[in-house]
Amino acid sequence: MQRRSIFLIWVALMFSCINLHAQAWQVKGKVIDETTGAALAGATVAVKSTNRITQTAADGSFLIQAAKGQVLHITFSGYSFVEAAVTNADQLVQVSMTPDNKQLDEVVVTGALGIKRASREFGAAAQIVDNRNLNQGKTVNPVFGLASKVAGLRINMYDSKVDPQVQITLRGTRSLSRTSGIDGRNPNAPIYVVDGMPVPDIARLNPNDIESITVLKGANAAALYGSEGVNGALMINTKSGKKGRGVIQYNHTTIFSNVFLLPPAQTTYGQGNNGVYDPTQYESWGPAFDGTMKDFGLPLPNGVQPQLLYAAPSKDARLDLFQTGLNVQNDLSLSGGDDKSTYFMSVQHVNIKGIIPEDKNNRTNLRFNGSRKFGKLNTNYNINYSYNKKNTTPDGPWIGAYRYPANFDFGMVKDWEDPLSPGNPLNYFTSQGSWLRNPYFLIDNIRDQSTQQTLTGKVEVDYRFNDWFKALYRVGFYALSDETRSTVRKFEAPGTRNTVGSVSDGSNNYRRLNGDLILHFNKDFGKISTGLILGNNIRTDYRKTTSIGAANLLYPDLFNPGSRQGELNGSVSIAEQRSVGTYGELSVGYDNYLFLTFTGRNDWVSVLSPENRSYFYPGVSASFIPTDAITTLKGSNILSYAKVYASWNRTGNVTLTPYQLNNAYTQNNGFPFGNMVGFLPGLVNPNPNIEPEFVTSYEAGIQLGLFRNRLNFEATYVYSDSKGQIFNATTSSSTGYNSARVNAGRLTNSIIEMNVNGDVVRSKDIKWNLGFNFSYINNQVKELYGGLDNINNFRQSYGVIGAAFPSLLVSDYKRDAQGRVVVDATTGDPVIAADNTLLGTLVPPYQMGLSTMFQFKGISVGAQFDWRMGGWLYSEIVPAMYTAGTDPRTAEYGRQPFVWPNSVIEVTPGHFEANTSKLTSSGGRAFWSKQGEVQINTAAPSDFFKLRELSISYALPISLLSKQSFIREVSIGFVANNLFIIRHKDNKYGDPEYLYNNTDGYLSFRQVPPFRSYGVNLNVTF
Repeated sequence: MQRRSIFLIWVALMFSCINLHAQAWQVKGKVIDETTGAALAGATVAVKSTNRITQTAADGSFLIQAAKGQVLHITFSGYSFVEAAVTNADQLVQVSMTPDNKQLDEVVVTGALGIKRASREFGAAAQIVDNRNLNQGKTVNPVFGLASKVAGLRINMYDSKVDPQVQITLRGTRSLSRTSGIDGRNPNAPIYVVDGMPVPDIARLNPNDIESITVLKGANAAALYGSEGVNGALMINTKSGKKGRGVIQYNHTTIFSNVFLLPPAQTTYGQGNNGVYDPTQYESWGPAFDGTMKDFGLPLPNGVQPQLLYAAPSKDARLDLFQTGLNVQNDLSLSGGDDKSTYFMSVQHVNIKGIIPEDKNNRTNLRFNGSRKFGKLNTNYNINYSYNKKNTTPDGPWIGAYRYPANFDFGMVKDWEDPLSPGNPLNYFTSQGSWLRNPYFLIDNIRDQSTQQTLTGKVEVDYRFNDWFKALYRVGFYALSDETRSTVRKFEAPGTRNTVGSVSDGSNNYRRLNGDLILHFNKDFGKISTGLILGNNIRTDYRKTTSIGAANLLYPDLFNPGSRQGELNGSVSIAEQRSVGTYGELSVGYDNYLFLTFTGRNDWVSVLSPENRSYFYPGVSASFIPTDAITTLKGSNILSYAKVYASWNRTGNVTLTPYQLNNAYTQNNGFPFGNMVGFLPGLVNPNPNIEPEFVTSYEAGIQLGLFRNRLNFEATYVYSDSKGQIFNATTSSSTGYNSARVNAGRLTNSIIEMNVNGDVVRSKDIKWNLGFNFSYINNQVKELYGGLDNINNFRQSYGVIGAAFPSLLVSDYKRDAQGRVVVDATTGDPVIAADNTLLGTLVPPYQMGLSTMFQFKGISVGAQFDWRMGGWLYSEIVPAMYTAGTDPRTAEYGRQPFVWPNSVIEVTPGHFEANTSKLTSSGGRAFWSKQGEVQINTAAPSDFFKLRELSISYALPISLLSKQSFIREVSIGFVANNLFIIRHKDNKYGDPEYLYNNTDGYLSFRQVPPFRSYGVNLNVTF
């Protein structure tokens, strides 16, 4: 009720801000490209000396109120402005705009500290993603809207839950550390900056509120942010109001989702053991399907014996476990302003139902952005509130489903609460517990709930003392409150059918206060321009986590830790981190075509010891505009714009969390003996002498605008060298520690990036644009600690000296020089090699994105393709399917001994002969379970090409709306995501894009399978 009241008040406030105007002439018009006649959608049309303003529709048309004698001022990015006088009420204003050959030259990027500057001054690569491209797929998390649209930016989803986690990496890995900082940010993630305010996460940000995202790709571009900028920066600019009549926008999206890419299962054999049917066995080692009715499970309490058709259905029965997911988004915004102030207000509600039944997520967002001028004093302020409530089932339902026989009837066991149902835990066909319980029982009885509130805000004031000096102070806050509850409903039953009730309540409270004082000086001396920035940053991070739980509840439906047997469990953790930084930037330009910029920053951080907590890092960059400097290139219709840039930077990086340099003790009851309470030291040598990692980066690139900027090209080469890696190195246990925290190790990155974008067709009615981005990232491990040649990241993921990071290291078969598998001369079974095999990198080094936008009058068709190549993946689902007999390979040879394909026998050491007759020891469960343990059998190349986004929209002609003045624009559309994917022929396991536990290329049995989605969208502007 409280949230509903807040929502209604917010909407009422929005509508109360509408500035109504007296009725005037309704002036119609159309804006086109003078050269091609193509309609220009999104051009700004304003009535001079008034606050009336509008934008052109998709067909270039507009409708605005104006009086006789007033002047329309029309502007559009990349074109010279045009003015037209209003002469009479029936006038149709035809506006032809001339392309401005300085389009690339005049691009403005949002640099470090949120300071906007001309692209020509920038000595490093940066790429802008506007609102339209970001929201093409109608994603709820804005990070997903960037996928495959920026060269060097890699985005991976963890799974297909209703609120999936995301990993974002820009230009490869720079740190071996896997521990998130106090703010929860991955040590290899870029910094997120929203309207100049650094924040730890943007997942709760409403994508419709975002005007654009500028991706500063490396430490060179984000140098003034210190350690946090070492991995680049995402500079998010949210929308603001504009001078003129208030604009109301409503956006509705409904999207449906269906699961796909399930790992294949064999459909030849059913449940049983050793070829004999067993109605209580969940594994598929029984006889071949014969189409008869067979008993399923034990007789029910009423004596009825359940039966199933012993035949695989034509449709994959596992699909019955999943439902059609639903994603409904409603967004309403209001913006406007006058000569002194602007405002932007929005409210969004998102309701998501997952592909796993009963999984759901609801989110409400509220935002207010404002500005006000007081003479020389300018103020900007904003506040954003997000309320997110999630209820999901963890892991269980799918984990058991892929082990069940092909003829398993999910519908038969759905009503598990009925004591006479085969799905009731007392009657379930298998007595195996844990993940093999009835999936619907798991869905209903094991739940994770989260109520998360996020509040962010910023106040910024700047005062211009004169035309060459201004001072700015910006203070921002970020607060997160996450209340969680995990419950297991008690169900009393004998043996493994019993489920013990439990509850765990937790809270996670985090807050950040960030302040910047910036002095900005600008002065020109003839052809020489100068700019100086001096700044100070102070930041405090605080986090408190608590948990309390009970592991043996007394009653099924009472989730109260006080209603229990045994002791409570719980913990409290409090952490605080502070940092202070001073920074400066000096930029010098000559005649607006040559620029040189020096940067420097010194940080003091509390997580390092006093001797090491102060560190300095410098940088320098340069850019040169040949098309302005060289007379013969000026005014060329072929080479419209050219820019060459280069930079060098050395940045400190601290990946420690608070108190990691202290040896923390933990309580241990019964130590040293009896009932005494003792404390044990940690097993990691904390090493108080830890220093920052230092990353040295070099970058050089070129940017070209060809044929009056109809074709744009950019290429960049980057090299970074990360030394003094902070990680835990294994040590002898005789030291009292299992590992030591050390400064050791070295990672390098060699990177090539390219962007090509151009208009293939640009005519009166048709515009077709194609874009392509490419990146090659060679991420190498050069050094590790002591004599180590590799370190383990997670399970099969390793860092190996001389190899790409991270690498997939798996157990394999012994092979001869030709790669043929060596089999045992006695048993015929393949021999497992003594050493693991290095297959390659888990991160695809080749990444490509292809975009296309086709416009015909009011119709727009946009698509985004994603192509990644050269990596490997590992699936831990497959070994369990081998053991359960559901993997297709277990049925390939009729469950009989067979000659291992392409195998040899080692007749004498080093001499091999082809095996043409020696059969394996068996073809049953024991044999295939052993093969499932050989990790090469569950690895595959992770190459893929997918249609990530598809958007088709139609904008209603202005002629249909011209008879009224309430509705300005209407568009309807179709949107889809992941419509198809082409994978490597050996990858039958899932979506290669997924990852687990911060580990690229790792498909876990805990993940919910991928889905494809499709839906409709409605946009209305009032």
